Amino acid sequence: MSKAEKFISDCTRNCSNELIAVESRAGKEVISYNEWLTPEQALRAVEIAMEEITERACEYLDGLIEILNDKGHGLKKERIVGGLKKAMEND
Repeated sequence: MSKAEKFISDCTRNCSNELIAVESRAGKEVISYNEWLTPEQALRAVEIAMEEITERACEYLDGLIEILNDKGHGLKKERIVGGLKKAMEND
């Protein structure tokens, strides 16, 4: 479990999200609720963020490798970018 996943798991409330204050609208009592993400939604948010970070890092590396190869370096883009993608994958 990643640090982000552990944080979400530790901090996700497993109780009611009902607010203590009760409003009265048109003579009827209305109970309000706080919005929050489910643990599954929060974990998906972490996955999406990791995908975005990986994509941006790969784009950056692509450009950097192209610049370095134009200067005579013999870097293999597929190996470097593939290694980053593998390193960024979750266990």
